[in-house]
Amino acid sequence: MEITAKQLTQARDTVEGLLEQLGLSAYLFEVEPRADHWEVRVECAANSGWQSSVLSVDEKWLQACRIDAMVRNELLDEWRKHLQAQPG
Repeated sequence: MEITAKQLTQARDTVEGLLEQLGLSAYLFEVEPRADHWEVRVECAANSGWQSSVLSVDEKWLQACRIDAMVRNELLDEWRKHLQAQPG
């Protein structure tokens, strides 16, 4: 997958917004393009200390969640379960 700087910036901004909506108390993240998806690496504060996770998200899903609340909520629910985050 060939990614432009604009696509990378949009993906990063979208992921940052999603992580903010999860209400994590502290986190660091990276977004990297892969062959058929975006890979999101997240380190965040959890009940038992810091945890590291790798999340995969389809490029179309990531784009859709910018404008579609249902898609965004579904992705947030999935990530919340994976990251064991509590709503903010």
